[in-house]
Amino acid sequence: MEEQQNIFSKLKAWLTGFFAKLAIRSKWIKEASYSPEELNEMLATSFPQTLPVPMINSEGTLTLLNAELSMPLEQDTLHIQLFCAFKISVAGHDIYRAHLTVCGTVLPYYAVTEKVIRIKNMTLTELRLINDDYAFIGSSTELATLFMPKAFKYLLLSSMQLTLSVLKGAVPNSLLNYLNLYASGSKQKVLDYHHSDIEHLIIKKVEQEDWFYPLDESDFEEQLFAQFGQTIAVENGRLLFKFHLD
Repeated sequence: MEEQQNIFSKLKAWLTGFFAKLAIRSKWIKEASYSPEELNEMLATSFPQTLPVPMINSEGTLTLLNAELSMPLEQDTLHIQLFCAFKISVAGHDIYRAHLTVCGTVLPYYAVTEKVIRIKNMTLTELRLINDDYAFIGSSTELATLFMPKAFKYLLLSSMQLTLSVLKGAVPNSLLNYLNLYASGSKQKVLDYHHSDIEHLIIKKVEQEDWFYPLDESDFEEQLFAQFGQTIAVENGRLLFKFHLD
């Protein structure tokens, strides 16, 4: 009985594939469509991803935690919203942390010879700070002690509240100017300083050659598109996989 069921399942799968291919070749089926929910399920496997952020005498990381796609009607681009964690550390101590929401648009395209979906022409429209429990900015005293020689640090800590002015002459002026961003305690001011670096990193990561979605040929629908697909397009709030160009 089990052997008969296996034979029946294989025959059913073969017939399904045969008629699907016949329908595509005969142009009875011209396209298949995906909803935003289906795309987001596929996208979830790409996260998290951590990127190094260039810093002055410190270490910065931007972690892309997850993303959500949407496709507004009457637009031909994918809208993407990224949820990120941005962190700056000195000698293993966090001096800044924040969750960010980054919004933008991308244009998807299908690389026929490689059988992969890529994206291009990314534009970021918003980078927003989220004031939640994760958010943190170091005080002037904490920052000063991290960059001072140990003997000097312990001497001053016992007698006074440190300010960044004690670092004058002890660290490069470029570093001191950067650390002065923290004196106000404004998380937004620090984020504004790194805004362009963060945007550049995200765009570079999204559009570089190793961020793509390869079609899974063990999946019936994706296997069909890998074999017969020609192009993809965003239309009427859905991503269309087109089998014919005419």
